Amino acid sequence: MTSKRIATDGLVLSLALVLSYIDSLIPMPIPVAGIKLGLANMAVLFALYKMGPADAAIVSITRVILSGLMFAGMSGIMYSLSGALFGLLIMLLAKRYTDYHIVTVSVCGSLAHIMGQLLVAGLMVGMGVVTYYGPILLVAAFFTGAITGTITRLVINSLNRVV
Repeated sequence: MTSKRIATDGLVLSLALVLSYIDSLIPMPIPVAGIKLGLANMAVLFALYKMGPADAAIVSITRVILSGLMFAGMSGIMYSLSGALFGLLIMLLAKRYTDYHIVTVSVCGSLAHIMGQLLVAGLMVGMGVVTYYGPILLVAAFFTGAITGTITRLVINSLNRVV
């Protein structure tokens, strides 16, 4: 890795950590545990489209581990890491093998993120919780994925005009 690539990954990782913290401060109007905007996923999506799959993986996995150590503990890391890995895998596949728009790739990643977390939740606390919360979380993931994908698209388009 070059110095420039390491520095760029570090900057995008820092942005992801800040966005993750901001996300934790935003109250959601839906009284269901686990629903967040997923602002940090914008940094991962940005890395995927502007830097490449390896950089997106570095940003995603490192962000989950660092934010988990700072804010959530080991159980939080397990839930977040499962979601981040599923989401990242699906976004990589959708970007590479389809002609999906960035917003659609974001929605796919968001839905996969929730599926990964629901899988861990089912293993840890039982499938009853997953059956009850799953549909609500999936609907929320659709909308939050569309929001973060749209914002990321606007950022990338703005940067393309500047640079």
